[in-house]
Amino acid sequence: MVFQVDNPLWLLTFIPMVLVLFLYARGLTAISGGRKMILMVLRTLVFTLVILALAGVQILSPIQHMATAFVVDRSHSMQDHENGALEQVQEAVDGKAPEDEVGVISTGAKAQVEIPLTNSDDAVQSFQTDINTSYTNLGASLQLGGSLFSGDAKGRVVLMTDGNENVGDAVRQAGYLKRQGYVVDVFPYSTTFQQDIAIDSFDVPENIYLGEQASLSLSIQSSIDTTSTVRVQQNGELILDQEVNLNAGMNQLSFEHLVTEDGFHTFQAEIVAEGDQVLENNKLSAFAETKGIPRVLIVEGKDGAAVNLEESLNSSAVQADRIPVELLPTQLSNFLQYDSIVMSNVSAHTMTESQMNLIHKAVKDFGVGFVMTGGEQSYGVGGYFKTPIERLLPVDMDIKGKKELPSLGLAIVLDKSGSMGGNKMALAREAAVRSIELLREKDTLGVIAFDSTPWQIVETGPIGDKEDVIKKVRSIMPSGGTDIFTPTAQAFSQLGPMELKRKHIILLTDGQSAASMNYRQMIQNGKEDGVTLSTVAIGTGADGPLLDEMAQIGDGRFYQVQNATKIPTILSRETALITRTYIEDDPFYPKLVRGYEWAPYFANGVPRMNAYIATSPKGRAQQVLVSEKNDPVLSRWQYGLGKTVAWTSDLTGKWAGEWPSWGNWSPLWNDIVTWTFPQYENDAYEITKQVEGNEVTLNVKAADEGASTLEGSLVNEAGEEVDLNLQAKAPGVYEGTFQTDGAGVYFLNLTEQEDGEPVGTFKTGVVVPYSEEYSFEPTNEKLIGDIAEAGGGKVLENMNDVFSTRGLGPRYEKQDLFYFLLALALILFMLDVAIRRFHVNLAFIGKLRTSSEKKKKKEKQVTEKRSTQLSQLKSASTKRTQGSSSDENKKEKQPIIQETPDSKQKPPKKEKQNESSGGESREERMNRLLNAKKRK
Repeated sequence: MVFQVDNPLWLLTFIPMVLVLFLYARGLTAISGGRKMILMVLRTLVFTLVILALAGVQILSPIQHMATAFVVDRSHSMQDHENGALEQVQEAVDGKAPEDEVGVISTGAKAQVEIPLTNSDDAVQSFQTDINTSYTNLGASLQLGGSLFSGDAKGRVVLMTDGNENVGDAVRQAGYLKRQGYVVDVFPYSTTFQQDIAIDSFDVPENIYLGEQASLSLSIQSSIDTTSTVRVQQNGELILDQEVNLNAGMNQLSFEHLVTEDGFHTFQAEIVAEGDQVLENNKLSAFAETKGIPRVLIVEGKDGAAVNLEESLNSSAVQADRIPVELLPTQLSNFLQYDSIVMSNVSAHTMTESQMNLIHKAVKDFGVGFVMTGGEQSYGVGGYFKTPIERLLPVDMDIKGKKELPSLGLAIVLDKSGSMGGNKMALAREAAVRSIELLREKDTLGVIAFDSTPWQIVETGPIGDKEDVIKKVRSIMPSGGTDIFTPTAQAFSQLGPMELKRKHIILLTDGQSAASMNYRQMIQNGKEDGVTLSTVAIGTGADGPLLDEMAQIGDGRFYQVQNATKIPTILSRETALITRTYIEDDPFYPKLVRGYEWAPYFANGVPRMNAYIATSPKGRAQQVLVSEKNDPVLSRWQYGLGKTVAWTSDLTGKWAGEWPSWGNWSPLWNDIVTWTFPQYENDAYEITKQVEGNEVTLNVKAADEGASTLEGSLVNEAGEEVDLNLQAKAPGVYEGTFQTDGAGVYFLNLTEQEDGEPVGTFKTGVVVPYSEEYSFEPTNEKLIGDIAEAGGGKVLENMNDVFSTRGLGPRYEKQDLFYFLLALALILFMLDVAIRRFHVNLAFIGKLRTSSEKKKKKEKQVTEKRSTQLSQLKSASTKRTQGSSSDENKKEKQPIIQETPDSKQKPPKKEKQNESSGGESREERMNRLLNAKKRK
């Protein structure tokens, strides 16, 4: 048995303990010697036990079994060895002792446990975890392997890898495990050779002048002689498609490209070759910026109302590009080419949620301007309620004064069949919730979900408690088949008899139902009761022709939706349209709110306007023109780094009335659009990057060392924000890191601030190449050897001794004695108190012992004396027996004495005496005889 002391410094308290005991002994002068000795012993034991408890005395029992964690590298370079690694792990497990434990870990970009430590003989039959194979993080796998062991276990980590680490520091982690008393062995694998053609580098000048021939340079590494196709895209548009011959080794290619557009440009080079076995290294991106005249993107709906705005801007020093909404870009870089974006009468359901998020990012984080104009497809009636576009505008789509709206009844018939599972059902629920939020609590609402049978989720009637209704809608879960007719007929029958100004049904489904039902008759009967119907077909599986016909008969609208993210905007639009009060169509003269630089345009009066869409101004918005009802007509505000403007009328005379023919129309719109342009000049910053695995470090150096602070925002090509925290390292020098989710271009915006206000911005791109995992590298024997050496293990040739104690010192299982020692000290202390305070006399113990010994000695003496006396008595009795025999002979010779009455009374006395003497014990009689002899 081995003892261990965790806190040996507590043992030094034995020194003052001696002094305390000495003083304590001097204070016991009034106590007798024996009692004093007992108290001193007790007090010494109490102090000793408490000190040992505080010192952490533990009993150590040797551990006999082993725990081995197998770490299998499952990165891309090891993908051909997975099955072999599993077989070798199982073979090693078959040879372990029953009490030995085994665990299995997979590693790639991150490490995950396949099997925790167990003494089972069944290892892993197949890998169950999903590993990102784009990176090799051996350090994280060793750390996780060490964490499987308990603190006192005999642990060994067996790392199975080709050593091509590109994330983390495995050598340092192996050294850390060694210091913990564990061993790290490495079982090496050879990298499998593959035929590979990879783009090693792609260079494009960062700054290109408009009209310049830009040089695009490619370095291509090939392991074989082959023919390959080289393709280059600019902002997603193909600008080069050429076939080239490649030789084994490094190939240098160069192309010229005329840049005809200014702004930000992303280039992507790609090679396509037969026999290429690694496709992940066939693409590389580059970034460039072209300086030129300001550019504005005009996105228009179906009315073509933006033509006059395009002409007005082109007549000035602004280049306007007008596109239909169907050609709206899907990459952030395409929006960053422009200084401002104008949306003219565009419905929200014609855009995806992703496109709206890209515009939101471009405005908020990169300072691109934004203008929205009105029309029958815009603002609230366009379905923008609770969208990213609404967030960046200075107005809300929901209007104030809802109490003035006519009585309204809405029934939502929602498909909840099994095919609506996943994202479609979630978006359908969100769409219904948005519609409910647009209604008043006194409005009538019914929600019917259906599969093969209808389910009345919300009883048709006044909404009342919106929160309760929304909670019910969010509880809808998909299941079952599809029956459209029955729930739709149920909605018509519920709304038809009600006394409401407007009654409308929205039917949403992604499936088909029996076409034999009389839909036409059902809808026409509903129209007679004032009920209209709009339909939404989700995906190609829906019965589009039937739903389209139903909407036409029901005087509603039909929507064919391929992207489910459009569903919420469609239902928001439908809810807004049925009120018809969002459109204010009484001619009026807008009122000017003075104090802004556009006021001189109205010095001679304000033209008359026919209509606009009612909205509500946001708190910080600047109102320039308002209606007679004080609704916003022209408003603006700063949103993030960008500026946005809301014009609630249209760009044609249909709504704008006299405005398009007004002499100041073009100058005003030029000022409106140019006001939204980025207001800060770009300061020069020197930006360098370092890529280590999936972590990129950006070093930013400012042109001067001013006192301003610098903030950075980073987004990827999909418009998703990436965490970046810039930290000042020196005056004018900053550093920030971020984690990549793959190769591509990341857009960086730097904002210089003074006293919390932005005073300058800088926009650029950061190109991240593909992972080094996809670059062919042979087995890294040096790193493998370094890991084994740092971990106190060796490079294995086989798995024969992975459960042995090789390299491991003795390990013990600890049993803490703290509570035991403390409890014993408490018991002794209580005994000490009892002796001192309650005067418990321990001397009786000695007296009892002495008395017992004396009694035993006396009994022994009495026994010995009695034995002597008995011997003497026996001898005397023998003599008396002989004497009595002679007396009897004499008596026989004497004459018989005559009995008298007195003599007759004596025998009974003698019998009585004999009876009493007969009741005595033998010992008592002997004692009596001896006593009688002594008296003689």
